[in-house]
Amino acid sequence: MTLICALENNVKCDNSDCIFNDEKNPNIYNVILDKELNKYRNLLDRLFKMLNKNNIGLVIKDKIVIQTPKIAREGTKKTIFLNFEETCIKLHRESDHVVAYISTELGTTVSIQEGGRLVLRGRFNQKGIENILRNYINEYVLCGSCKSVNTYFKKSELNKLFFLKCEVCRASRFINPIKAGFVAQTKRKKKI
Repeated sequence: MTLICALENNVKCDNSDCIFNDEKNPNIYNVILDKELNKYRNLLDRLFKMLNKNNIGLVIKDKIVIQTPKIAREGTKKTIFLNFEETCIKLHRESDHVVAYISTELGTTVSIQEGGRLVLRGRFNQKGIENILRNYINEYVLCGSCKSVNTYFKKSELNKLFFLKCEVCRASRFINPIKAGFVAQTKRKKKI
């Protein structure tokens, strides 16, 4: 405790047993501090070299870079997500799973056209689809422990639940199944 006190406050220690009570050389603690810091830095450098050597992903984190959704309108009631297939490839996910998530979140019917375009029934803007993709990434792509994007789905043999497994830290977590969102009920006209 006296060592920390003397080093932080840069003052002479009151304890008579302390090595910093040196009348002849009051700056001796600076020399000791430099030696200790160098040892600490060397140990840290060694640790990071070992982590990189053993391919432990705690040092360098991968980033996922996805283009913003390119949206086009077809008529007045359809929206087309032009770069949908590219997005699925970057996420390393099957397009069926992403389609199911987008359709339940938007509460609309969805179909895939040739060329990997996604046709949404209704008018949707780019920002809304981007937010849905961001939520999908947080829930179904990123590792819960190390936030790595190197993950995959695995189905449990015992209870048939899906787990998200991380290839970097080997962690796994349960994935909530995609549930149908709220669908508004409209009143039907009564027959006379």
